Amino acid sequence: MKLKYLKSNSFTLLLTGLLSCGTAAAATYDNTDPEAKERSRSDYAQQGIRTGSFTIMPKLELNNDYVSNIYYRQSKVDDSYIAHWKPGFTVSSNWNRHALNFLLDTDIAQYTNWASRNDYQNVKTELNGRVDVMRDSHFDTSFGYNYLTERRGSPDQISALTPTIYDTKVIGGFYSHTINRITLKTGVNATRWDYDNVKTGDTIESGIPILGTTLQMSTRNHWLYKPEIRLGYLIQPGYEAYLKYQYTNASYDTLTAVNGNANNGAYNRNSTGYNALTGFAFDLTGLITGDVSIGYIDRTYTDNRLHQVSGVNGFFDLKWRPTPLTTVVGSVFRNINETTQAGVSGIFATGVSLNAEHELLRNVNIHAGADFTNNDYNSYRTVDPTTPGAQNFKRNDNMYGANVGAKYLFNRYLSTDLSYTYQNRDSNYANSNYEVNQVMLNIKGQY
Repeated sequence: MKLKYLKSNSFTLLLTGLLSCGTAAAATYDNTDPEAKERSRSDYAQQGIRTGSFTIMPKLELNNDYVSNIYYRQSKVDDSYIAHWKPGFTVSSNWNRHALNFLLDTDIAQYTNWASRNDYQNVKTELNGRVDVMRDSHFDTSFGYNYLTERRGSPDQISALTPTIYDTKVIGGFYSHTINRITLKTGVNATRWDYDNVKTGDTIESGIPILGTTLQMSTRNHWLYKPEIRLGYLIQPGYEAYLKYQYTNASYDTLTAVNGNANNGAYNRNSTGYNALTGFAFDLTGLITGDVSIGYIDRTYTDNRLHQVSGVNGFFDLKWRPTPLTTVVGSVFRNINETTQAGVSGIFATGVSLNAEHELLRNVNIHAGADFTNNDYNSYRTVDPTTPGAQNFKRNDNMYGANVGAKYLFNRYLSTDLSYTYQNRDSNYANSNYEVNQVMLNIKGQY
C-alpha cells in the first residue's frame, strides 16, 4: 500500500503553528505556582470513560517512522518509511478495596520498502489484580499474552527472510504481608516462550541457485520459572533495607538448534540458577527516589558443553526531580539472557541508561536520553569444542543509543511528538556492527 507523507512546506506550517500556540500558552502559565501547575496539568490529563465501577481509557496513535537501516546490518543497508497504527485501551477499577485492571496495546506496522518481508502486527495484553486479604496484606496476580516480532538486529535470527514471530504467556502471583516494620513478599513468575519457524531467502553461490531453508526457531520454545522471596525492614518512613532471593529454572521442549539450523549443532539449554541480592530503597520526600542493590547471580546448564555463567550483579534505579518541571531517571542493571549461539551458554548483559524530561511550557515537554549495554557472550566457540585444538573466541558487543524529542499537547484529547533515535552496535564478531538512525512523528488521540 502506498503511503503519502507530509511535504516540507506542510510540516513547516505545522511546526510554526505549534510553536505559536505554545508561546501563547506560556503567557498564562506561572510555573512558580505549584497549584497553578497542577491545574494546568489536569487540563491535559486523560479523563477516560467512567462506566459503573470501571474507567476505560481508549487511545489511537499514528506514527510516521523513518528508519535508515531496517535490517540492522553492517552492509547492504536498506531504509524505509514505516506507518504504525497503534490502537489500544486500559480498563481500571475504582473500588475502595481490591483492584482489577486490563491493558491492550497493538502495533500494526506497514513498510514502504520490502513490505512483504517486514510488515508485522504486534499485540500486548495484561490482566492484573489485587486482593486485599487483610489491612497489612494483599495478594497480587497477573496474566499477560503477547504476540511479538523479534528485533532484526538479534544474533539469534540471522539470515532469516522475515522477522521471527513469537508469543509469550506471562503468569505471576505474589503475596505480601507487613508486620510492624517487616514486610515479607513471596511468589512466582512464569513465562512461556513460543517461536514460529522462519525461512531463509534463495541465494546464488558460484552461479548455482540455492533454495532457502527453514530455520527451526521452534526449538527455542521454553518455560522460564522465577520463584522469589523478599524480606524488607523499614528503618524509618522512606528508608527500607531488604534481602531478595530469586531461583531460576529454564526448561526447553527439545534440543535447541544453533540459530535455528540443526546442521550447525544443537544444545540442551535447560538450566538452573539463582540471584541473591541485598538492597536499599529510599524516598526523600519525592525529590529523590531510588532502589539500589548488589548481589551474585549464577546459571548452570545441563549440557556439559555449556559453561557455567556467574558473577556480581545488581541494579540501581534513581528518579530525581531537581525542579518541579524537570525529571531525571537513571538506571544500571546486570542480568543473564538466553541465546542460541554455538557454544554460548548465556549472555551476561550490563547496561546503564539516563533520561531527562523537562516541562518547557504547560503543554510542551522536551526529553533526551542515552543508554549503553555490554553483551558478553560466555565462551563463544568458532568450532565444535570437541575438536582437538579448538580455541575459544569470546564475542563481545557494545550497544550505544541516544534519543531526543519534543511533545506538544493540543488539549486532553490530542497530542503530537517528534523524536530522533540513534542506535549503534560495536562488535568484535565479523560483520555484526550496525548503525541505525530513526526519526518518528507521532500523533496520539485519547479520550
